[in-house]
Amino acid sequence: MLKVNNINVRIGNIRILSDIDFNVSKFTSIIGRNGAGKTTLIRSIMKILEIESGSIQFNNKTISDFDTSAMTSFGIGYMPEDRRLIPNLTVKENILLPLWSNKANKNNTLESILDFIPEVKVFLKNDAYQLSGGQQKLVALARAMIVGKKLLLLDEPFEGVAPALAERLVELIVGLNKLNLITLITESDVTYSKYINADIVKLERGKIIF
Repeated sequence: MLKVNNINVRIGNIRILSDIDFNVSKFTSIIGRNGAGKTTLIRSIMKILEIESGSIQFNNKTISDFDTSAMTSFGIGYMPEDRRLIPNLTVKENILLPLWSNKANKNNTLESILDFIPEVKVFLKNDAYQLSGGQQKLVALARAMIVGKKLLLLDEPFEGVAPALAERLVELIVGLNKLNLITLITESDVTYSKYINADIVKLERGKIIF
């Protein structure tokens, strides 16, 4: 279980998140408009941003005491909103990037991901810059899954993609349930989250509202 315990986050002198407190046991979707603090929340869980107070725990470990590089060792995978693929690396290299410093069997791990997202096999040898935005989303999901064996953090997975691909992403995210993965996603509204049967947490101006 992921537990976010009364965290506060500032960027400079501006408080972005205030007293954020919730648990994720299976599927949870953070719903909020642009600027509500969704990405800040995900980045705080990943320790890309420091929290001012409070704590974040995963499977009874206080992961907010560790740095970002430690998240893979906890089985946490992260899919950023902007995908952050390296343009001149191949799709395969981008997916395997989190494992380059890891002793895991890269080929076996990759095969299991490709079985789950078979579309990626078609452009595995292409450089990332050759892909459409929607294809890059699939690659970013695969990269998150390569290390996210226990928890996936998916920031705006449906943003900026065609409806047909968004529906495919819904199918894939629903399929994560069969893999016993805890999943936290963010979305501007419940357009797609309603199909995932996710618990809904509403975020507005850096605060949870009910």
